[in-house]
Amino acid sequence: MRIRNNTQSFTLVELLVVTGILSIVILGLIETLILGSVLADLSNRKTIAMGEAQDKLEEILNHTYAQITADYGAGGTPGNTFSLSQITGKGRITIDSSTTNLLKIGVVVSFQYRNGRIMGEDLNLNGSLDTGEDANGNGVLDSPIKLSTYIRNS
Repeated sequence: MRIRNNTQSFTLVELLVVTGILSIVILGLIETLILGSVLADLSNRKTIAMGEAQDKLEEILNHTYAQITADYGAGGTPGNTFSLSQITGKGRITIDSSTTNLLKIGVVVSFQYRNGRIMGEDLNLNGSLDTGEDANGNGVLDSPIKLSTYIRNS
């Protein structure tokens, strides 16, 4: 009986090394796909939140100058806070009337995304902060969705 010595086959060690490298590459690709999905969801929610902030700013701009402070200030109707209609989130309106015949209107929006995380200052979305509390003490509500404009009394 003759034994063949085949030198072109893979050894077990070579197969294990290739399998290990392949599994690391596949895990990296899966992690990239998951991160891409998370970032796409966040981008989508930011776009929706920006649209709703713009809508609220347009609503204020279509209001009469004399009634803006009374209606969109604290205690007014509709008031200085609003809920987002398309995603879980809240917005806050600030009005600076320190300059005569000029109002600075600010709209800040915070929203909830994956795993209950909050983007922006917590506007009482999960109860950990009061409505519009300045968590870092810098004097403003921080959020990536922040719009402002000036309205002049003509």
